[in-house]
Formats: sequence, structure tokens, C-alpha cells
Amino acid sequence: MTGQIVLISGTSGSGKTTTCAEWARRAEEPWLTFGMDLLVGTLFPAKYTMFGAKKDEGYYPNAYGPMCMKALAAMHAMIAAAARTGQNMVVDHLMFVDPPVLQDCIWRMADVPVLFVNLKPSRDVLEHRITTRKIDSIPAPIQEAMAAAGPEIIAALGEQLAAVSPWFYEHAYANEIYDLELDSSAMSPEKVCEQIEARLAAGPGTAFEALRGIYPQPV
Repeated sequence: MTGQIVLISGTSGSGKTTTCAEWARRAEEPWLTFGMDLLVGTLFPAKYTMFGAKKDEGYYPNAYGPMCMKALAAMHAMIAAAARTGQNMVVDHLMFVDPPVLQDCIWRMADVPVLFVNLKPSRDVLEHRITTRKIDSIPAPIQEAMAAAGPEIIAALGEQLAAVSPWFYEHAYANEIYDLELDSSAMSPEKVCEQIEARLAAGPGTAFEALRGIYPQPV
């Protein structure tokens, strides 16, 4: 039997990582967690992050280089392959339309069941969460790159993220087709999980199929 994928999208600070952890903790069946946080914070070489020497080839908050897009394609394929073995997956993601992250994802997961969830806090709440984030909440490899960048990097990070926040919010939520969309600024992780459980119990997700009718398969 094919495993179920619950894909939780949202910007940094939207609560998707916390929701994924809570989902896996409360589920009776085993769920593996995967996604952007693990990819960028652990699997991705630090030199390709926003503080590394090769950031233009990799991951930057408002630009994804060729290394990043290749890694995302591999991540999507790995998640789909895990589901084909019967493994349930809960995934944190940031489903940009530009760059075409969503378009790659919907086609690489065309043959597996996906429930597409969007966490969208208010802009004010999101900006506050981003700019007040502490270093101990940042994955270790990114902390390593930040340390190499200098002692004032935390303040610089807050300023930089605040500067790109309007672009980030607009692009992160450019897509409007989901199986479930929740205002995570007004809900606890437990309540978010309850809403996802109820939607999953109501039937399979259809958002990815609808999106494949809009976006042609990348060449």
C-alpha cells in the first residue's frame, strides 16, 4: 500500500516545522519527517546557504540557485519514493511558484497521495517571529556558516529577513490552491494537527491534481 504524504507549506516562522513534529508525535502510525528544514539545515553544505561563499549557486531567501533547485528536485523524488514503499511522510516546505518549486513537486509526486496544507499567519505576526528568532532555533550547519560570517550576524540576519519579508510573503503565498489553508497565528500546533486530521479523514487530497491541470510538466 502506498504511504500518505502530508505536505505542509508556509514561510519561515509560519509554524510548519512545529506542526510536522507535533503531527509525527501524536500519530498512531509511524510518520517520517522531511523537508526544507532538513535539506537546508542539515543535508545542504553550509557554503551554499545564505551565509556561505557559494550562496549565489545555492539557497538565498529570495533567490534559489542551480544547486538549490537540483537539491529540491532530489528531495521531491526521495519523498515520493518513500511513499511508494508504503512509508507515511510529513513534509515541511516552501512552495514557491517563482522559482518553480511547486511545479517540480506536483509532477514528481504525481503517482502518490498528497494532502497539501498551507499555514498562513498574518503578515505582522510573521514579521515579528522572523525578526525575533534566536540563534539556538537555527539548524547547526547554518549556525556554523553564520559563525564564520562574524559575531554581528544575528542582527544582520534579522535586518535582512525584515527587508525581504514583503517579497517573501507575496511569493510564498502566490499559489491559492490547497487542500487545507489555516491561519497559524491564531491556532496552537495541536489545533492545526486536529484540522489536518479532520481533512485527511474526509478524503484524499485533490489540490496537486488540480495544480497539474494548470502547470505543465517541466521539461
